[in-house]
Amino acid sequence: MPQEARRLTQAYLASTMQPFLTQAVRVIPIVHDQRAPKVDRREACGLIIVALTVFYAPQALASSHSIADHPGARWWLVCCLAALLALALATAIWLKIKVARQTRHLVASEARLNTILDSVDAAIYIKDRQLKYQYGNRKVCGLCRLDPPDLIGHTDDDLHDTPQLATIRRNDLRVINQGERIASEEQFRDVDGKVSTYFSIKIPLLDAQGRVEGLCGISTDVTEHKETQEAAHRLAHFDPLTGMPNRRQLLERIEQAMQLIQNGSGVGALLCIDLDNFKRVNDARGHIVGDTLLQIVSTRLKELSPEDSMVARIGGDEFVILLPHLGRNTDCAAREAIQLAEHLRAALEQAVILDDQSFACSGSIGATLLRPDGKTTEDVLREANTAMHRSKGAGRNRVAFFETAMQTELEERLALEHDLAHAIGTDQLDMHLQPQYDASGSVVGAELLIRWNHPERGAISPARFIALAEETGIILRIGDWTLQRACQALRELQAHGHSYPISINVSPRQFRQSDFVSRVREILLEPQAPADRLTFEVTEGTLIQDIQDAIDKMTQLTALGIRFSIDDFGTGYSNLTYLKRFPLHELKIDKSFLHDTPADPDNRAIVKLILAMARQLNLKVVAEGVETQDQADFLIAHGCDSLQGYLYARPMPISQWLQSPST
Repeated sequence: MPQEARRLTQAYLASTMQPFLTQAVRVIPIVHDQRAPKVDRREACGLIIVALTVFYAPQALASSHSIADHPGARWWLVCCLAALLALALATAIWLKIKVARQTRHLVASEARLNTILDSVDAAIYIKDRQLKYQYGNRKVCGLCRLDPPDLIGHTDDDLHDTPQLATIRRNDLRVINQGERIASEEQFRDVDGKVSTYFSIKIPLLDAQGRVEGLCGISTDVTEHKETQEAAHRLAHFDPLTGMPNRRQLLERIEQAMQLIQNGSGVGALLCIDLDNFKRVNDARGHIVGDTLLQIVSTRLKELSPEDSMVARIGGDEFVILLPHLGRNTDCAAREAIQLAEHLRAALEQAVILDDQSFACSGSIGATLLRPDGKTTEDVLREANTAMHRSKGAGRNRVAFFETAMQTELEERLALEHDLAHAIGTDQLDMHLQPQYDASGSVVGAELLIRWNHPERGAISPARFIALAEETGIILRIGDWTLQRACQALRELQAHGHSYPISINVSPRQFRQSDFVSRVREILLEPQAPADRLTFEVTEGTLIQDIQDAIDKMTQLTALGIRFSIDDFGTGYSNLTYLKRFPLHELKIDKSFLHDTPADPDNRAIVKLILAMARQLNLKVVAEGVETQDQADFLIAHGCDSLQGYLYARPMPISQWLQSPST
């Protein structure tokens, strides 16, 4: 009986479990090799056994009624199924233990990785395609003052108030959208407001299909490194006491300026300044006072120098000023250099107050020009230094040029400037009158011209001293004096029965003064001069510099009765557009157009064009520089209103004009 039961049970199990075994044999290698090649074969077998046991065991029990009539068969069947279930249970337990062990290993590995990432002195992070943080190590969380869970899902816009947010976002999108590897410097502002510089490397993260699913970034704080670099650069290129460029940086800049000058950028200059008697102050009052004095002097030099210049301290009390561009030619550059050098010398003369004590610290200044003559950087620096020592040898507190011709011009200019400043208000300056005539020969106006009769040099050309006055600012005093003398001349002419207008020249610098209108009003009130017989002559260049300001000033003055004339018309920006905008009364044809007129066809055409233009604009025309009868006949024939020149009368003192029979 037991043998028969076993036979029946075996036959039943064979028929019932055959699908189980067949399925297991077929599935296990497929799952292992194709579906999960990295899964251990034993793990695959265990999983399949458990799954199939759970699936087929109920079927075996459900169909066991076919052998239920045979004694002992059911018992053997139950035993076999129990063994199979035990095997499945053991396999499940074994798998659970293995999974638990692997989980512990994974957790330990993750902990070790986090420990490593958190110990790195760099911010390491992962962002998704929306630039939201998916991971951040301790450095990242520390910068944001957030716990790791609170960081996840936020963007940089949520966490930072950083000046470079737009740049950071642009770099991140390049990684996400283009798959680029980005390496750049970025600035972050932490919650305390401190801005730090980081060197960031960002790489794309790819999924199994090779698509970018995010980015990984590593940002290293390089703030201290950059500060160290900047400190080293400052020590190498700047004077630690004054903060000014030192000799090394000066030589580099001179080299650059010389290259530009060699390429035709113009002419520059180099000024070498040595403080007079500084050693005596330093020895008597100590280094603290001496250092403070140097700092004050350096500030003065910097404030008074042009924006494109460089002021450097190259020694104890020695400074050098590089002026890379002063003009297109040597004469212009020399004048600018002389003017600035004198301005600096005068500023250094001003006393410095330290601890309620006054310290006088003048300066000896040497100058040389930077020209395209092939000289080296050391050459021009040596020339400026030589000129500075020449200045000290000549008595200190003065300016000396390295070039002998320039030095002669400098001394001449300084003497002329000094004498001109003292000539104002004396009988050295006088106003001469040159009359203007109409076609019938009647006097219809006059121009007042300034003359300077120097007590030692004699008559000095206006072309020489007017330009000097304009450069130095003396022209403002001369302008006031000229207007006062014009008012006096109007009263004198009126007293002799003359009512024609007179004109005076207004300099560009005088016209551009913000208080020009108020100064004119003030001067006109003093003698109660008839303003309606006064004409201001201004050049085209003066008006065109600031058109609206010029219109405003002219409108206010024409309301007082003053008329405006454009002097030297045709030599500048002549065009109908601006002529119609200005409240003008007349045009003065420049005498250069009358040369060889009417013989010269070009000049003849220009004069006719100016006269026609004036008629269209309803402006009177005065021709100056008329010297021949042919010129006068040509001008009258073409409708010129007034003529002025040597053909009719030379400029003469007002008193002489009033006594002449022609008046």
